[in-house]
Amino acid sequence: MARRNKKKIFSIILVNHGKQFKSLCAEATEPKIYKRFNEIIKENKNVVFPIRYNNAASKEIVESEYEIVIIKCKQENDSHVNKVRDEYGKYVDYETTDEDWIVIDRAPYYIEETFWVYGFHPRIQRKNFMWIFDNFIAKNGNDKYSIKSIILYKNKLLVECNGKLEMVICKNKSDCIRLYNQLEEFSRDNKFKYNIFMGDIDASKYKSSWMDKIQELTHWNRKKIMRSSTKP
Repeated sequence: MARRNKKKIFSIILVNHGKQFKSLCAEATEPKIYKRFNEIIKENKNVVFPIRYNNAASKEIVESEYEIVIIKCKQENDSHVNKVRDEYGKYVDYETTDEDWIVIDRAPYYIEETFWVYGFHPRIQRKNFMWIFDNFIAKNGNDKYSIKSIILYKNKLLVECNGKLEMVICKNKSDCIRLYNQLEEFSRDNKFKYNIFMGDIDASKYKSSWMDKIQELTHWNRKKIMRSSTKP
């Protein structure tokens, strides 16, 4: 939990699954902290493709639960349990694990997802949704000589254009479906004529040929190609 500050008794922290992830700011008065709270919520609307899953220490992939939370340095008469509205507007008990602080408000928070694009470093050169859209979908989107096939296979999004294959590896298949659908929506909204979204080829008779293409690109074995998530 954020460190006690006698001059700034209100703080905004970022939490995930109820655990503090980051401290965002601190203020001395409730009006000032709510001003920053509302500014953060407004800025957060710019996130295009939010993180939905996290890699857990247990080697599982779990749904994320990011929130921003206003906490107040507890005064003498304050209880460590406070009633705060949930996402449905219902008041629920909300308590901290730190007796110095109480929760006074909370809101969902979104963080832009990043992806491993094959050919780039999987950790330090990750790409966001708009990078993928701009470079793989929008680029030459109305060029009849640059027809693109967009394929979904397991946790992999494949984009083939003029014999060149690009691949985006997602955390799991659910995330890949979400990426595929949003790229298709953006492509349709921009009226790109030569992007062909071919769907999931997992049960297709052409699956083997696409696996051959992935193998040619990556030199991975079949077992690795058939994995459905980034967790073993």
